[in-house]
Amino acid sequence: MNPIELYKELPKTNCGECGQKTCMAFAVTVSKGDATVDSCPHLDKEKAKSLSGSIKKIDIKEKIYEDIREELKKADLESIAKEIGAEITKKGITVKLIDTFYTVNKECHVISDVKQNVWSKILVLLYFKTGGSGGMDNQWVSFSELKGGIVKAEALKKECEIPLSELFNRDAEGVSAVLSALNAVDIADQPADRAWCLHLFPKIPVLILFRKGDDEFPASSRLLFDKSADRFLDAESLVFLCEGFVEKIEKMLEEKN
Repeated sequence: MNPIELYKELPKTNCGECGQKTCMAFAVTVSKGDATVDSCPHLDKEKAKSLSGSIKKIDIKEKIYEDIREELKKADLESIAKEIGAEITKKGITVKLIDTFYTVNKECHVISDVKQNVWSKILVLLYFKTGGSGGMDNQWVSFSELKGGIVKAEALKKECEIPLSELFNRDAEGVSAVLSALNAVDIADQPADRAWCLHLFPKIPVLILFRKGDDEFPASSRLLFDKSADRFLDAESLVFLCEGFVEKIEKMLEEKN
């Protein structure tokens, strides 16, 4: 039973008592495995039990990956590769995500020599799907100055900049060492105590600004982007990319310690 079929069996009151705004949203949540049918207060126990046994759970991450992969099958990947800084190899088209090389093969599957997670594979496919063109502008701007950035600026701050600041507060020297290990380049003459430039994708560099803390204020960090960034990924995907970058720093810190 898929979400649509489950929805047909629900009371369709959109009461919100299950924690979701609508019955359709509840059906999707149950299908993803994030809720159970008996969370609906308007279904009797016997019917809820019966429905539970026939629900087909979906993996939303795998579905997103497959949907983008099918779209890319129609694209001229070799032409895209030239624009996004990817390299044509015997296995397919290879691109570097932070410090790891990923290859998109003829069937648009993402392969790598290291263990992958679905989100990294999705990011690689999104980078190809966006297929930005032209060079970088070599002008740093705030995230809110990018197309769609104002809408997602709070998400970038909450999911990326604040967690990165917390890592700096916890172990500034360790974060600096991790950035060096990722081949981040020190940048001088920036409004910060330290600044690094790191290419998350070949055409998406990010400027990491770090300000030391004192007795009154804790250490803080900020991310700036090349003005061209929104040509290569949309704002939501850029947040997703930076979130993964911060998580990688945290993981490398844990491994280091």
